[in-house]
Amino acid sequence: MGKRKLKPQDIERRKKLKRDQDAQLSVGLFNEGEIKSDDDDADEEKGNANWENEEQDYELRPRVLKEKHLVESLPIKHQDGTVEKVIREVVEKKQLKEEEEEEEEEEEEEELKEEEEEDEYASLTPQEKLIKTKEDIAELASKLIENPEENVSCLTRLRKMSESKNFMTSQLAIMAMIPIFKSLAPSYKIRALTDMEKREKVSREVARLRQFEQSLVINYKAYIDLLYRLSKVSYSNSVNNNKISSDQLKRGNLAVKAAQELCLSSLRHFNYRSELFTILIKRLNKKPKQAEDFPVFVKSIRVLESLLKEDEENGDITQDIIKIMTKTIKDKKFRVDESVLNIFLSISLLEDYDPNNNSNKETPKTKLRKKDRVHLSKKERKNRKELKEIEEELRVAQQAITVEQREKYQSEVLKMVLMTYLEILKAGQSSFTHEEGNRYQDASNLMGSVLEGLSKFGQMSNFDLLGDFLQVLREIMLEICEEHSVEGGVFSGKQIRTILLCIATSFSLVLNHGSVGKLPIAIDFSIFIDTLYKITSDISLDFDLEFSHKTLRLADPLSEEQLTKPAVNVSTKAELLLRCLDFIFFRSKNGTISRAAAFTKRLYILSLQTPEKTTLAILKFVGKLMSRYDNNLKGLWNTEERISGEGDYILGIEKDDEAIIKVERCNFGAATLWENVLLDNYYCPLVKDGSRSLMKNCKISGRK
Repeated sequence: MGKRKLKPQDIERRKKLKRDQDAQLSVGLFNEGEIKSDDDDADEEKGNANWENEEQDYELRPRVLKEKHLVESLPIKHQDGTVEKVIREVVEKKQLKEEEEEEEEEEEEEELKEEEEEDEYASLTPQEKLIKTKEDIAELASKLIENPEENVSCLTRLRKMSESKNFMTSQLAIMAMIPIFKSLAPSYKIRALTDMEKREKVSREVARLRQFEQSLVINYKAYIDLLYRLSKVSYSNSVNNNKISSDQLKRGNLAVKAAQELCLSSLRHFNYRSELFTILIKRLNKKPKQAEDFPVFVKSIRVLESLLKEDEENGDITQDIIKIMTKTIKDKKFRVDESVLNIFLSISLLEDYDPNNNSNKETPKTKLRKKDRVHLSKKERKNRKELKEIEEELRVAQQAITVEQREKYQSEVLKMVLMTYLEILKAGQSSFTHEEGNRYQDASNLMGSVLEGLSKFGQMSNFDLLGDFLQVLREIMLEICEEHSVEGGVFSGKQIRTILLCIATSFSLVLNHGSVGKLPIAIDFSIFIDTLYKITSDISLDFDLEFSHKTLRLADPLSEEQLTKPAVNVSTKAELLLRCLDFIFFRSKNGTISRAAAFTKRLYILSLQTPEKTTLAILKFVGKLMSRYDNNLKGLWNTEERISGEGDYILGIEKDDEAIIKVERCNFGAATLWENVLLDNYYCPLVKDGSRSLMKNCKISGRK
């Protein structure tokens, strides 16, 4: 139907009505100018009151249109060939200034509110202020827990209270927000909304949920930033700074403790976890000298170790922690405590990693033959594709890690750890100097921890890094021996442990690549074997031969480094010695008859001075050597046939001017195991029985 045509009389009547209304507006809003009664005056006052409300003031304000200045950018060409025109918005300086002025006004309003609150608390006593503050925080927290979506403004209020200059208010708010975030935040990351999602129409419930999530992320980010700023202040780095108050120092340790609690909760899977890990790792840059900071330092190490141990199935948390730690250690030029580097030994992600096993990667997908395929229509294929996309989104939302992603995390973590170890070895190689008290300078104080880490993760290294590791380990070992030959005396316990770790690590690196067929060249270990032969005599003089950091002992009251954490590797020096001997004679092709005889003589000399358990282990190892080399070693127990004019046995201890003693030049043919006579008088009956059984077996086989 068409539009009804108006009559001339109707048009004229409408024009007149409009003119009358315009005239009334010019005089007053629908004011007819009549004499009003008292009731009319009351009605007029009510009308004026309604007119002066905020909504009418807002309506009478002049409209300011913000013109958008659009600039055309370069077009984008998609894969399907379509070209998209890109137009971006340019913000003018005037608009930026206006926004800055608005922000300044909001900050001033907040300051005024805080001043008003302080005025309210001014009349109260300190005890009443404390009770009032606790009540306010408890009320805000209870509202958040009861209905977080409607009371999300309470979270912002609490966060602003945590930033208060009042120490009591800030401390209570910081600690109160820990359980609140634990209960409100989910165990997954909340991503930001895209422009398309912001423009689309959604229901009221979805809009409310989105607003709550975005507010939660914003307040959590501000809370993490606050903890990071406060954690920079500590007792150790503020000793000579008079501007820092005691409240700031307490607040710094409180911020680190709050970050530790958040790391151990499900928030380690939430947004901004890298910033959360950074708070703990930054506190490990320097070993604290003050007793107040040391518990926080130790707790931070324990938290990071527990995170690495628990992240065995996924690997994303391990990658974030190792990435931040390696970067921080390099920035500090490796001047960190040994216990910080020992955190790497807690990585559980690499326990089942085998970089040489490519069976999972090379398995080809079997294609079905055409007759075996299930026929799907076009609509069914489309539905199947949509279902796969939905499953992928669900997997991402549930933080599920696939096998390929886990292997990728493993390879990246291993690469970062090994490269850090190699850089520390190269940095500490030139500055490896021994001083009194077994103290080292620069990166050389991390040598023991690096070698222990290589003995655990070195077998997973790539063949390209093998030559670099062996060269650095060889030079470290020779530097210690050359220094000892110049200074004389006995090898210290730390020097012996470093040399043993160098030898064990070198063998483990090479044997791993040789077992998988990746070793195209033959590597000579003569220098490592000769070094082990040289230090064997000094091992028996070490009083910590069978002790590790787990041994129950009292701390040395005269030691300057009582707070140092020993090496994580609990292997004692006796265990390391037997491991090196096992590598030489039973797990590689470096064992010969001459070396076996020379080491047998040296081990018997060693067994006279070592404790009971080490002596028993040495005798068992000698028994293994006898079972392998049979009659070639049994002549050492027979004195009747060995006395000849072949010369004297060279023990090697008397040649301290030589850095390395050759095993083949000790003239083992003139050696005799007269130590059996002394072992018969050993205090332990097990040692007596062990030495007598070895002597008895040699005599029986000699008669046969």
